[in-house]
Amino acid sequence: MGLAVAESTEEAGPRAVEGRRERRKRELRARIYEKSRQLFLEQGFEATTVAQIAEAADIAQATFFNHFQSKHALLVEITTEVSGYLQALVDRQLRRDASALDRVTDFAAEIANELSRASGLAREVMLELSRSSAQPGEAYPYLNGVHAPFAALFREGQEKGEVRSDLDAALLSEIVVGGLNVAVTNWIVDPDYPLEERLRLTAAFLTEAIAPRNARGAASGDGAAEQD
Repeated sequence: MGLAVAESTEEAGPRAVEGRRERRKRELRARIYEKSRQLFLEQGFEATTVAQIAEAADIAQATFFNHFQSKHALLVEITTEVSGYLQALVDRQLRRDASALDRVTDFAAEIANELSRASGLAREVMLELSRSSAQPGEAYPYLNGVHAPFAALFREGQEKGEVRSDLDAALLSEIVVGGLNVAVTNWIVDPDYPLEERLRLTAAFLTEAIAPRNARGAASGDGAAEQD
């Protein structure tokens, strides 16, 4: 029995040491990643150097390159994280207990808040999302997972009488997502573009456009508007 325990200890020892080593490696990589993201947020991606990242993470520059091939590799990883976050945001907002039009409005407001808060880093990430995953003829690959949830939302809204029913829900999704994305694209191109204001106004225009005709008429004071 004692021999069996000794043999087990000898076999488990290297694995335990290796486990600790791998854990330290993951923790160090996570620290580099987090310090990098903080610097990108504070001073922008282009203005941040590997030397600054290494200093913030309290490591040598060579250690940085042991974990990431380049500063751009960090951006790619952040982009992957943001892509997942965008999908989670869509799911969370569009499944809330509210009318279809209110959910569109709140989604636009949250997108505006998140992009404005992250500012320069968000712009770099959106550009990277477009560059890194676009297929031929596909300008905005980051919207791939957005259209279907919006279409589902509008179908539900049509069944409840909250959304106009004379147009297909998939087409309404294209119109709404495309309209919101125009504002985001303008902001990516022009840092001074008033993103929050334009997204708010765009969302107001689009929700009025996809509302049932009687709702649109009431909003504009036209009591004689036809119903769908």
